[in-house]
Amino acid sequence: MNYLIYNKKADNGHGCCAAKEKAKELEGYFGSFEMIDSNTIDLNEFSKSLKAEDSLVLCGGDGTINYFINHVEDLDNLPYQFYFVESGTGNDFVRDIEIDLEKGCYHINDYVKGLPVVEVKGQKYRFVNGIGFGIDGECCKKADELKEKGAKKIDYTGITVKLLLFKYKAPNATVVLDDGEELYYKKTYLASVMNGQFYGGGMQVAPEQKRNSKELSFVVLSGTNRVNALMNFPSIFKGELVKKTKICQAHKCKKATVKFDHPTALQIDGETIKDVLEYSVSF
Repeated sequence: MNYLIYNKKADNGHGCCAAKEKAKELEGYFGSFEMIDSNTIDLNEFSKSLKAEDSLVLCGGDGTINYFINHVEDLDNLPYQFYFVESGTGNDFVRDIEIDLEKGCYHINDYVKGLPVVEVKGQKYRFVNGIGFGIDGECCKKADELKEKGAKKIDYTGITVKLLLFKYKAPNATVVLDDGEELYYKKTYLASVMNGQFYGGGMQVAPEQKRNSKELSFVVLSGTNRVNALMNFPSIFKGELVKKTKICQAHKCKKATVKFDHPTALQIDGETIKDVLEYSVSF
């Protein structure tokens, strides 16, 4: 049996229409689908009910896959074939994995195994792309506020520029990687731990990061003023920010703990947590 799971609330409330279009596109290989809105089922119980001969296609963006990986327990041993087809906005997950051209979607059983876990405010979350602490977290927080007010289109670049120039108060950071010595960073604009290369709608934060490598990339942008941070920030979209070693450093690690000296928003695959002082990541 073939199943296509979608979130009707995604894509500005057009998740169902987008899912139907994707189902038609995929029918050439899969055949017909039973379509299911993720809001109407217990994802974990549904996942456990599937058999080896079943195929499950998840339709959506980064938020959809983040929701799935944090509501299904045994991701390392999914008995069925698990696929992902992108729709809507926010599709950084697929930027550094290969599409199955024959099927027209991404086979992702291997990409959801052994995912890293972030612990923040006493809660643990899996993630596929990365953790953003600093200006990107604050940008997601502001975007959420605008969405709550009814905004349909969000200008993330504009939000970032305004935050960098006027409102963002750059904290000092204390970082421990792999239980090693403490690292200190002043005026921290970005303190991210990456499992993939991208987040934030095409920001190539960690161009050398490889999925399934069992290593993470810690990337920090710090020690500069607002104007210089703003001037250099666009280079992140080409994966070149990490080359600016006077203000940006990248480290490989398996574990990381990051502490700020005042609360700042944090984002996990684009999902926002407000007023965070510390997070820890490990496999």
